[in-house]
Amino acid sequence: MLKPFSFFCATLMAFTTLTTGAQEELAPDVRRMQESAHAYLNRGDYANAIMMYSQAIRQAPSDVSLRRDLSYTYFLSGDTKKAKEIIDPVISSDAADEQTYQVASAVENALGNTGKARRLLNEGISKFSHSGLLYNSKGNLYSGEQDTKNALEAYNMGIKADPAYPMNYYNAARIYFQKEDPVWALIYGEIYVNLDPASPRTGEIKKMMIDAYRILFSPGKDEELPGFKSGSTGAGSNKGNSFAGIFRKLMLQSAPAISDGLGVENLIMLRTRFMLAYSKDYAISYPFTLLAYQDKMLHDGVYDAYNRWLFGAADNSQDFSLWIKVNSKEYTAYENWRKTNLLQPASYDPHPNR
Repeated sequence: MLKPFSFFCATLMAFTTLTTGAQEELAPDVRRMQESAHAYLNRGDYANAIMMYSQAIRQAPSDVSLRRDLSYTYFLSGDTKKAKEIIDPVISSDAADEQTYQVASAVENALGNTGKARRLLNEGISKFSHSGLLYNSKGNLYSGEQDTKNALEAYNMGIKADPAYPMNYYNAARIYFQKEDPVWALIYGEIYVNLDPASPRTGEIKKMMIDAYRILFSPGKDEELPGFKSGSTGAGSNKGNSFAGIFRKLMLQSAPAISDGLGVENLIMLRTRFMLAYSKDYAISYPFTLLAYQDKMLHDGVYDAYNRWLFGAADNSQDFSLWIKVNSKEYTAYENWRKTNLLQPASYDPHPNR
């Protein structure tokens, strides 16, 4: 089972979301200093990063991004008191941006001021109501306290507020997997890898998805198998007409496709049967951008290659490499298709609470 990240580690992972020069008015030499500082930071060379950020601030003392990044560098170096000294004047100003609230909250949490860290995030969310970044930080704060209920609520609110921000899907998928809720682990996991395909985290999520399929087709702790000689297969035993219930029902109806295991070939057949049933009977009543995206792949002839990209390396990296070598034209066609057909999640997509 996956273990929750600490707030520190989750914040560190999210540093790539910080912009390195978000303000257009930075002079070219100052921008170069900031870029050099960021390069040092990515290498873990905090001393040189601090030096470069400090020099840049001397040239542009009113720039928010420079002070925010300098504070974050002190935070990562372990000097949280200095980080607080740098970020406090910025967070008290009207110029504070989303990332400023993220950094200030991380600093306060590291100092043991969890209540203030949460208040800062709530203040930032009230100011930037569509900030997936801040909702993600709020979820991470709860995750660090082992409060998965409130963490999930924060991640899901972040998904509603900013459907294109990937990290809320990633963190929510991991918690749903821990809770053995395979439907939302699969859905959010697949959305995440499409939104952030170049991240090293995608490999982890792809493997998790295969395990989530195993959970989906295994009886739950409180789930009863069909009665002996009842004539029921159990495939229609969804509770109510929620999207998750429909998803589970259609998957169970498609289960004969995996009669000899969860290899890539069988997963492709399973998901294809699922998509055909969903498109025929539920696409209008339960619209979902992820499934519309897959339906377009089916029609454009790239769905097989997409599923191999999704599961091939996670299932068997050698077989996947061989498949690409033998089917290079098909795989290249999919990669070219993806460049001009990006997944764009929408606020109307189904959510776990409805």
